[in-house]
Amino acid sequence: MKRIIALALTLMMVLSLAACGGKSDSAPSDSASSDASSSTADVKAVKLNLSVPDAESSSIGVAAAEFAKELNEKSEGRLDVKVYYNGELYGGDATAAVTTMQDGGLDMLCLATMWYASFDSAFNVINTPYLFSSIDAARAYLNDPVSQPLWDAVEGMGVKFLAAWTRSFRMTTNNIRPITCPDDFKGIKLRTPGNQMYLTFFNACGASATPMSFSEVYTALQTNTIDGQENPADVPYSSSFYEVQKYISATNHIAEAWVVGMNPDKFASLDEDLQTLITETAQEMQQWKLDYDNATDQADIDFMVEKGMEYNELDEAGFAAFQEVSKSLYPEFQKIVDNDDLWNSTIEFAANH
Repeated sequence: MKRIIALALTLMMVLSLAACGGKSDSAPSDSASSDASSSTADVKAVKLNLSVPDAESSSIGVAAAEFAKELNEKSEGRLDVKVYYNGELYGGDATAAVTTMQDGGLDMLCLATMWYASFDSAFNVINTPYLFSSIDAARAYLNDPVSQPLWDAVEGMGVKFLAAWTRSFRMTTNNIRPITCPDDFKGIKLRTPGNQMYLTFFNACGASATPMSFSEVYTALQTNTIDGQENPADVPYSSSFYEVQKYISATNHIAEAWVVGMNPDKFASLDEDLQTLITETAQEMQQWKLDYDNATDQADIDFMVEKGMEYNELDEAGFAAFQEVSKSLYPEFQKIVDNDDLWNSTIEFAANH
């Protein structure tokens, strides 16, 4: 189903790009076409690896594959981009992924903003629970000058910033009970990323927040070492957590983003037109990724329900209760972000969107 939707979105993108291309005044001669084909054939493709942390069937896995396909096709064979999944090229250690790209071991990388917080605490601002009212509001933030300090910080880390893609709201799965309000987290051993914003929030809700490498989560759920985890819907779907989890709750607590980055030396080594092609395509893919998520998130949930999971959404009172917990922690969150100007401008932006 997801592959069919992905193909449909790809066709829409191709038709859109074709429509925007316009028409030339005259067609090239057969000899000109032949010369161009011969010239292209003589060019040796530049091989690039593109790494993602999740499975091939995950949202970021599908988006990365589409991104690579677009680059390979639009470069007419001058680029040969291959996608590697499940953190294969950096041992599944997300922090190591950034340093590996800095050192040239990775050419291109799609990685969640939370992991950049290990290098600059300001990135925690995107992880503020219940900050954005919708994914559209989160996308507006990513494209607004107010978030520019974050992308400047990426460049300052020795990573070429290409684009920021949206990520669906994070949901909660567990084996104890449906999550309808903060009190429902009490006593639940919940796997979270090793990020202070997550730990602070879920512990305040009464959960026992447990940082753990993602590669260990399935087994930990299976053996009841932990009771649950939280991620966008595509993650428990693509990781088969429905085999070891009973409840999935649309807590929709955090909408972070994907940073699409590249090793700056590799980027600088490319011809200028290829640099432009990579940057523009990465930015165009933001809309493709959003459309894909909108088209498939509910399908992922429906599939997991068919496999036996119970799904619930928050009512208005439950959502408000979670918001209240988050806002009560703003003084702590602001200290974690450690950038008052960015914190204040981000909170103001979110309040107006």
